[in-house]
Amino acid sequence: MRWAAPPDRRETQILVFAFCVFFISYHFDNSLRLFGFDPATTYGTVSRSFGLGDSNAITFDGRKPPGWRDSVENEVFGTWTWEEGQIAGDGAERSQRVSEGSHKAAWLSRKEIGDLKGGSLGSLSVNDGFLRWGDNVPTSKLVRHVAGYSILDNIIIFDGIVYVVTDDRDAFPSMTSIVTAIGLGMNDWKVISTKDAKETLGTYGAILHGVTWMSADTTPHNSTLLALWRTYSTLDPHISPSGRTTLPPPNRLFFPQVRVFTDPNPLPHFHTIRRRRVDTGFHPFLLKAAFPQLTVMYQEDWEDYHKLPVPFVIKRIVVVDREAAEASVKQGLPAFSPAFDLPGTRHWWEPVRHTLLSFLNEPPTKKKVVTYIHRQSEPTGVRVRREDHDALVKALKKMEKNYGYEVHIVSSVFDETNWVERMSAVVKSTVRREFD
Repeated sequence: MRWAAPPDRRETQILVFAFCVFFISYHFDNSLRLFGFDPATTYGTVSRSFGLGDSNAITFDGRKPPGWRDSVENEVFGTWTWEEGQIAGDGAERSQRVSEGSHKAAWLSRKEIGDLKGGSLGSLSVNDGFLRWGDNVPTSKLVRHVAGYSILDNIIIFDGIVYVVTDDRDAFPSMTSIVTAIGLGMNDWKVISTKDAKETLGTYGAILHGVTWMSADTTPHNSTLLALWRTYSTLDPHISPSGRTTLPPPNRLFFPQVRVFTDPNPLPHFHTIRRRRVDTGFHPFLLKAAFPQLTVMYQEDWEDYHKLPVPFVIKRIVVVDREAAEASVKQGLPAFSPAFDLPGTRHWWEPVRHTLLSFLNEPPTKKKVVTYIHRQSEPTGVRVRREDHDALVKALKKMEKNYGYEVHIVSSVFDETNWVERMSAVVKSTVRREFD
């Protein structure tokens, strides 16, 4: 036979057989699955038959093959079986109802659970935190303003300065009527033209989407949260009596002049000691209950943004500054009263009130509810005379008995009335002074 002659029948069979052996060996895992064998178990059995020692193979359930499981593995995972698509166990757990059994849970199969992807959590992704504006620097817009209470779009923070970018300077009030307070934080506000902004801010930056709140005060105040929401609520003139609103929830609250802790920083090896947090003017529970999606950030966080090498565009910001407001306050009125000069609805507080009612699981009532919060046990501060306090309490209780009112008398002292009791009484109240 010549060396270039075509293969005969015997040589063809040898080539086909060799190819089949190679193909099956190369795809050994799939081949075993095709014939109904678990590859990991088979590896372990073959290794053990040839005395090759322990098996490193892992089966589909995350364990070693049955013949290679030791006491440690059985102690950690257990000895029960695991059917694919089911919770590991002996099978009895599949019929368990909620609140029964040691874990008080109902066990479901993957088929019963269905799609695990869930719904969309918003239209933004992690790719939307950066902007390249080139020559078109985002320009600022004044949305609402009275002295000390303002809403602006597209302000830019960079290198210790808050920039208002505009070519129409007359469309904005003086910066001191927006922010007057001067403290240790980087909170110097400056109007800049688009031409100068190109040179100062460059052609790209990051963006803080959503709604940002800011209290520019150097010292926190108990009217801060009230003023912020009142100012923000003016963007929806159609808030319903039941609290329905189109306003998106605020995303973050900045205190650029206030540090997170009031005590000195401890030495490095005392980093685990409990620190005293700053008093923001409102109870920390209140913000978490009324605005659970809002993150509070302090001077340290504000400085971090300024120290980064790129500017940050704040898409929308609600700014309150009590010091700036005091210059225009009418005599005898509180510092937050200018916020009520902005256009709005008499139902402005209802979204927050109804959220708190739901959080506290307070059922609706048709009664008129009156709440009297007193400071009689406070060691300092304003208090009514003892005889006047007693007379008021007596009159309120008489009104409750004779006219069917629901009356709550609560103390501002935490040890006497806890936050849940006090807040439940406040949000249920229907008799209160209206600010229109």
